[in-house]
Amino acid sequence: MQEIKMKFTKEVIEMIKTFMINKVSHNPNTLTSITCSHFQITRPTVYKYINELVEDKIIERLGSNRSPNYQLVETVYNWKYGNNNLEEDILWSKDVAPLLKDIKSNVKEICQYGYTEMVNNVIDHSDSDILNIQLSVDYLNLKIQVSDSGIGIFEKIKTTLGLEHPKQAILELAKGKFTSDPENHSGEGIFFTSRVFDTFLIFSYQLRFVGLGNDDGFLFDERSDLPGTTVHMEIKKDSVTLLKEIFDEYADPDKDPSFHKTRIPVELMQHEGESLLSRSQAKRLISRFDRFTEVILDFKGVTQIGQAFADETFRVFTNKHSDVHLVTINTSVDVSNMIKRVQSTK
Repeated sequence: MQEIKMKFTKEVIEMIKTFMINKVSHNPNTLTSITCSHFQITRPTVYKYINELVEDKIIERLGSNRSPNYQLVETVYNWKYGNNNLEEDILWSKDVAPLLKDIKSNVKEICQYGYTEMVNNVIDHSDSDILNIQLSVDYLNLKIQVSDSGIGIFEKIKTTLGLEHPKQAILELAKGKFTSDPENHSGEGIFFTSRVFDTFLIFSYQLRFVGLGNDDGFLFDERSDLPGTTVHMEIKKDSVTLLKEIFDEYADPDKDPSFHKTRIPVELMQHEGESLLSRSQAKRLISRFDRFTEVILDFKGVTQIGQAFADETFRVFTNKHSDVHLVTINTSVDVSNMIKRVQSTK
């Protein structure tokens, strides 16, 4: 490769280094070649800047010199507590907050919110004897993991609501406003935490709940049989997300500034490809809709629905609850036509 003979400015060097920092996690063994190709520079030049990043403890080199892999340097902190008279705000202030002094205020606020909400869930709901916390910090990201050895969140919801299978619990989490202790909790913590972090995961036994920021829905998948519940939260240090803006998005400031709107990925009901045909399925979907004034039903991934399912949702429910506004998005032609069909029979 012919490299243009020139002395790079500080700005260009910074651009090259920033490129490598942003690419290293997804290109651990091809970082050198993709940087050479992108900037049309030689391997010795790239090695020079990689070595500087290694010396600055931003990235680290793994493996042999002939076939190196690179990754961001990650600092990991672990805490283990007995679940006895714990207070989540005290744990945050004493152990975690001092490690995040240089983090942007909006990111720190999101981390504090997610940490305290998830730790409180362990304290009040998990029936676990222990609480494990892990904080991981690299140049770009913050990761918080909260784990317990209790009953498991999906099993807890299944038992509380009398559901047939723990998979049905994931839909209830997606709706929001669910709690097994309504006298002392609002049921908003997981709903909002899953939307303010860039990545939000819950692992519990053989189920996984996935949230990818506020614009994407939630999916479920099988996983190895982990005991208890593990919640994993990730956010970029330069995130511009504001906690208040997410709260406001699901509130109605003209009527009630509290949590009044929800968005539900209907695809969550299609367990193992199950078609959405029956009134019983619809009744599980619309359960607790009356706690909201607006429900957004996202039909992404749902190609068709049955007449009974549509009728129970869009005619029977709306006739009984005229104060709840149902909004549909990402509907296929077949789904839209079925909804119009049942609505025309009012």
